[in-house]
Amino acid sequence: MSTPQVHRVSASWCWLAYATALAASAALAHVLEVSYPTLGYLWKGFILNVAATAVVWLFSLIASNTSVYDPYWCVAPLALGFYWKAHAPGGFWLYEPRETAALVLLWAWAVRFFWRVPWDGWKVGLTHEDWRYAQLRAQMPSETAYWAFSFSSLHLTPTLLVHACMLPVARLIQQGAAAPPLGAADAAALALIALAIGIETAADEQLAAHRRSPASLGGRRACRSGLWRWSRHPNYCGECLFHTGLLALGAAGGAVAAEPALCVGAAVMWLFFRFASVPLMDARSLERREDYKAVMASTSALLLWPPRD
Repeated sequence: MSTPQVHRVSASWCWLAYATALAASAALAHVLEVSYPTLGYLWKGFILNVAATAVVWLFSLIASNTSVYDPYWCVAPLALGFYWKAHAPGGFWLYEPRETAALVLLWAWAVRFFWRVPWDGWKVGLTHEDWRYAQLRAQMPSETAYWAFSFSSLHLTPTLLVHACMLPVARLIQQGAAAPPLGAADAAALALIALAIGIETAADEQLAAHRRSPASLGGRRACRSGLWRWSRHPNYCGECLFHTGLLALGAAGGAVAAEPALCVGAAVMWLFFRFASVPLMDARSLERREDYKAVMASTSALLLWPPRD
């Protein structure tokens, strides 16, 4: 087993990591534009996203702290949206209603995250590493093995997953003025996206209120009020619904009919949370919360569903 060597990471290092990733992506974008002018912008966005992830991984490696990557999955979609919009038909300042709504809600989703779950790296730096990374690190035979795993599974995998979920938005942006008019399907998709953001916000607020209350017994009892009465992980449910809403908006704009593969991102997001994130969090809660076995027996794992007790 490897011995964890986690070090404090300054805020300046965190900012430098993301500034360097942005600068490297901008330089690579110019190279792609000059050397591969016919390559589609969805593929160019993919290459830039992977390159930026590699830069952030390098900063994580040097700092010996994988949590340097933590906000990336929320920062990258904003950068991708900007890049795709800058190269859309009609240019950056032509805003078709459907794509505009998608980009506004994407920013609302990101701002909600940064406001409600602020990352210490931006202000004071990191004094610890996420417990999930530390747990995985302790299971690795060496530091070299851990950092290879960290790149493939803890950096690149979530990058690719979120990138796949962004592809319907990319197609909407690339339609430009040729986009079909808005209809009832668009209204339903936009309502789903807004509902998903609301679910995530409400779940975070309810959990925070529970942790402050005497009923939590210092974290030894699970939250069973509000949305947490209907799902063990309503915040995860909201996240999956958000990406499903982006897919629905892409379908409303005709993108999915032409490219059914665009459905893959949202589907894999549901599978990832249900079979990777949920079991990991449940196992931790079983160790830390005395009533969690009863919660698991009565409460839906991911979907919002009436409790069984």
